[in-house]
Amino acid sequence: MSNQSYASTYRTAMEAAKVELEALFEDAKRLRNRMEQIDSAIIALKPLAGLAGEGLESQSSNSQDAGFGSMKQQIDSVLGMAFA
Repeated sequence: MSNQSYASTYRTAMEAAKVELEALFEDAKRLRNRMEQIDSAIIALKPLAGLAGEGLESQSSNSQDAGFGSMKQQIDSVLGMAFA
């Protein structure tokens, strides 16, 4: 093979690697943004989980609304998944 052929092969490989690296960079950027969104949601839900946990025992015996308990379970499951 000639030097020109090697140069062409090298250039093609470098361009393909550059495209793949750019795609990986974009994926990492999207994941970083998603992680920040999840972190914000966790920070926002933590106080609600604490309030729900404190009042749950007293309210569940006095209230017929079972939705409050399921809300606490949903918050706990979301927070549990986030920290798993």
